[in-house]
Amino acid sequence: MRVIVKSLLLIGFLASCSTAQEESRYRDTESLERPPTVANSSPTKEQRVVDTSSIPKKKDRTGLGSAVYQNSPTQLTIKQPFGDAWNTLARALKQSGIKVTDHERDKGLYYVTQDTADRTGFFAKATAFLSDDPTIYLLTVKDDGEETTVTATIANASEQSSAAQDGTPRPSAEGAEDLLQLLFKTLRDKLEEE
Repeated sequence: MRVIVKSLLLIGFLASCSTAQEESRYRDTESLERPPTVANSSPTKEQRVVDTSSIPKKKDRTGLGSAVYQNSPTQLTIKQPFGDAWNTLARALKQSGIKVTDHERDKGLYYVTQDTADRTGFFAKATAFLSDDPTIYLLTVKDDGEETTVTATIANASEQSSAAQDGTPRPSAEGAEDLLQLLFKTLRDKLEEE
């Protein structure tokens, strides 16, 4: 019986709490913030903006194609401003396997070597350190407005010609022509995007 009395008291207490006066501030919604009134949000024909931009299509082939041409055996032209052509030439050198020994961007110079010796055999690789250093070529990159010209010559020709007195073959200008021809083919046909 005690349990029943306690439950009735509890029910009575809870019922009395529920009949308490509710606060008036929750009944009145006049003081609540209201969203701003928006004018007609649908744009008229004069307000509509038409996006005419397009995403450039990815080229189906690699290389620059007609954006690069060869003027002479030791000069080629890239139809890009100097900064873009400098970066393009760096990618072409890397993809051609031509080693950049030094570069001076502010002067537009690349010092490169092209190892023409076949070092595929074990004996050739093992004795590679005994062979002379390969010829160093100088690539000169010059700004020509919207185009950039690249010329190839033998770097330090006086030092390399003194080596010819020791009985080693003197590097020829033909090597510079071959180097530039390799770069031209890479730029025109094989240059890949990074």
